Amino acid sequence: MEGDFRLLGPMDGLQLLAQGGRTGVFVVEAQGGRGEVYLEGGRPVHAVFGERVGREALLEVLALKEGRFQFQRAVRPPLSSLEGPLEVHLLQAIRLLDERVEVGPFDLVQPGSRAQAVQGTLDPVELSLLLALESGQSPLDLASRLALPLGEVLRRLGHLARLRLVEVFPRVPRTARLRVALGRQGAQVDALLLSAWREHYGLFQQVRVKAYKEVLLSVEGVGGLGVEIRLAPELLLFHGLKVGEEVLVWPEV
Repeated sequence: MEGDFRLLGPMDGLQLLAQGGRTGVFVVEAQGGRGEVYLEGGRPVHAVFGERVGREALLEVLALKEGRFQFQRAVRPPLSSLEGPLEVHLLQAIRLLDERVEVGPFDLVQPGSRAQAVQGTLDPVELSLLLALESGQSPLDLASRLALPLGEVLRRLGHLARLRLVEVFPRVPRTARLRVALGRQGAQVDALLLSAWREHYGLFQQVRVKAYKEVLLSVEGVGGLGVEIRLAPELLLFHGLKVGEEVLVWPEV
């Protein structure tokens, strides 16, 4: 069993496996990373998604809208991190999805009126994000400033927005200021960034990159790049770009 979430979502896929009493691992590949949900007799017993484990990982998998999946039969879990039938986790996931606030990489995020009153109750990462917002920042700028993965910044800001500690003002995806890094092949930007551009501008295959001159490059999305644009050695040499320098990047549409 394998396919694309556009045809069969993770909730529906796992429900089918649970109803069939299947044992094995439900493997997902998405922009946010790779995940695994282990089933024994149709019951979820262990889940991993990126660095998250257990219930939090399962909820991340259930919330996916894009990506691919594959079910591998008779694969046993390395440990047990989940309890209860799938239906219990599905209900919780549905509740969280109803409450979830979508935050885009280019949106303007500002502190809410309750932000100062609850700063002592936040974990260090969310507190650092809240303090760095000042009068307003985009998630992309915050990821660069705090050296955090873009996906984590978006997720944390969504949580803060759900608690009404920040306000999110959607903005049209724009030019991104990215840092040049060494890659293995072609030109690559963060998959979340590429998705935000394509959602607004439609499908495109190339971006314009501007340093001291402007160049046109074919691009692909890769998870976890954050504020980097990774270029293969031959592209660096041919276009005279240097690792570590900042460039402006925008879609060619």
